[in-house]
Amino acid sequence: MGIRSYIKRKVSEKFSAVESSTAVDNNVRKPLPTDADSDGFIAVIHEGDLAEGRGRTVAAHRTAVALFHANGNYYAIDDACSHEDAPLGEGEIQGNTVSCPYHDWVFDFTTGDCISFPDRPVGCFATKVADGFVWVGLRTREGTRHRGGDHVDGLTTAEHAS
Repeated sequence: MGIRSYIKRKVSEKFSAVESSTAVDNNVRKPLPTDADSDGFIAVIHEGDLAEGRGRTVAAHRTAVALFHANGNYYAIDDACSHEDAPLGEGEIQGNTVSCPYHDWVFDFTTGDCISFPDRPVGCFATKVADGFVWVGLRTREGTRHRGGDHVDGLTTAEHAS
């Protein structure tokens, strides 16, 4: 998915969210805990709020984290693509991988490995489900700090403004 497809999808999602927000939810849920638990995990969403095969960006440990729900498990990686910092939580999921929504770099969100450029992994975080919440823990793997590089969406850098 290139930038044009990404923008089209985000506009469509925005209109869908407006329609669904007009429905009344009579279920009262307890709020997310605001403090870390005794193991340093931060509650980021209610357990049922992220559908299987989907991802989203959440905040944990003062950083943006891409959270994915796949194969009955939750996975958390750095939200910033190691190419140009695009939000991986908004990327397209296929199996255990997510494609960057800007230039299609592909990452395995179970390991943080970059499939497109193996020397450019992203960091990973521990996750758990407890008390009806999905929790993100401390880093289990550091990612690269390097940025930039070739695009894999079919465009060359000279054809881009970025």
